Amino acid sequence: MALFQEGASASNAMETSNFAHVIFQNVGKSFPPNTELECRYTLTPFFTPHHRDWVGIFKVGWSTARDYYTFQWTPRPESQTEGGSVHQAVLFQGYYLPKDDGEFYQFCYVTHSGEVRGASTPFLFRAATPPTDDLLAVEDDSNSDILVITSKTDLLEQRLEEAQKEQAELREELHLLQQEKEELQQEKERLRREREEERETCARLRAQNQELQRSSQTLQEEKEEAQRRQEEAAARLRQLEEDLLELTQRGLQKETEIDW
Repeated sequence: MALFQEGASASNAMETSNFAHVIFQNVGKSFPPNTELECRYTLTPFFTPHHRDWVGIFKVGWSTARDYYTFQWTPRPESQTEGGSVHQAVLFQGYYLPKDDGEFYQFCYVTHSGEVRGASTPFLFRAATPPTDDLLAVEDDSNSDILVITSKTDLLEQRLEEAQKEQAELREELHLLQQEKEELQQEKERLRREREEERETCARLRAQNQELQRSSQTLQEEKEEAQRRQEEAAARLRQLEEDLLELTQRGLQKETEIDW
């Protein structure tokens, strides 16, 4: 994408630029890298913006408008009252910004024709360092005689990581306990079915035993009845034998009497 009109040389652009036409506002001494950065600026009444103007981030010491590190197109120009200023802003995404390299940078407003019409004060991209009162001295886990200096943030992150690790271990232990519980429930169900089957078997054997007892009692009664009948028959037989013997003796006695 071309940022300049054809035929406009960098040297001519620098010679005709006027850095006072665009004034950058609230520029800090440093900004954190990898974080969205809002750049605010004011267009003075002496400057007429164009829809192809842009704001770039330049490393201090740049020589041409082509030396930008990254840039953003400016918003579409608004109606500018005569003698009035216009406040605008552009937003740089964090992943397009320079890293924490110790170099100084500045914002520059560049017109569609490649003229620099405003430049900010220099600033750094630097990762935030914890305040002194956020530093803590803690014992080394491997050696209690050694104190380690760390920030509250690092300590909290470490404790959070330990808590997350412990939570993961507890979750795994809970999963194992859940599996063991399910296995115990299955074993309990298996034992319940076996007990139910044994109970049914016992009931069936008890019924068979009762039936055998009834059959045995019936057989005993039949045996006793047979013995009683046998005894009665034996008694009648003895009685008949005695009667027969008596009749025989009487017959012999009568025969003897007749012979006499």
